[in-house]
Amino acid sequence: MAQGVPSINIHTTLIVDLRRTALAGTAALIWETLITFGDEVRYIWPKPNNAWIKYAYLFLRYFPLAVHICNRIVSELVFQEIDLGYSALRGWYAVQVLMAHLAMSGVELVMMARVYALYNNSRLIGRGFACLWLIETAVVIIGLVVTLPGLHFEQEFFVTKAPHSFAYLAISTLVSQAVIFALTFAKYLQGEWEGTSLIHLLVRDGTLVYIIFFVSTLTAAIYSLHSFAFGMAEYSWLLTIISTVGCRLILNMQRLPSRSNDPSSSSHRTSSMELTTLYMGRSSVYNV
Repeated sequence: MAQGVPSINIHTTLIVDLRRTALAGTAALIWETLITFGDEVRYIWPKPNNAWIKYAYLFLRYFPLAVHICNRIVSELVFQEIDLGYSALRGWYAVQVLMAHLAMSGVELVMMARVYALYNNSRLIGRGFACLWLIETAVVIIGLVVTLPGLHFEQEFFVTKAPHSFAYLAISTLVSQAVIFALTFAKYLQGEWEGTSLIHLLVRDGTLVYIIFFVSTLTAAIYSLHSFAFGMAEYSWLLTIISTVGCRLILNMQRLPSRSNDPSSSSHRTSSMELTTLYMGRSSVYNV
């Protein structure tokens, strides 16, 4: 490696196994992309170019995949002990938390838009969500600034320990997800949408997403804070989870009209009122 990088045996059994685990996370995301590609073509591609949900889906599907591929390439080069430069490696390692935050922001945008529509495009809810995201972003940046100067980097970290900045991301994400879930459940308890397919979908998806992200982000925080040698392998799977959850949320919403077009059904309230959401800064029907 370049000057300043300690000589380390990166071919131990543990590191080889963790490298394979991270690669499995990448393979899982590729598989998920392939098995949902038909739905992507059916529901996402025909959308007009001014439909923000189209770009949200494409971002959530292919940005984490691009990060995965880049990390696997860098990991393989490091594993082969090819000199990539200490500063470049350390910098790329440090900004992984920003990559995860960007991907997580895509999921939160989708979830916030759904809740925003559920509250009839309330300006208070919209501004509250904007402030929540800004605070979350500030916490992530502060975490990066605080931890970067003392960041100890060794070449094996690409397949072992995650930066301590991931703890800041995990905490801010847990708070945001809790707020989104609480608002969704509060609307459900009000009974305004009782018996509709939309509220059942939002509560079901919201509950599953909260549980999934609670477990995955809390695990990331613990691994990061305690410098466990599983952090980067867990990060690989975290990216896969974020991409899968975000895209499934969008696809579930696109399938809703076709499941709710029976006029005799008690859940046939899937109208423009139910599916109204944010389109290019104005209120539009979430027709899919």
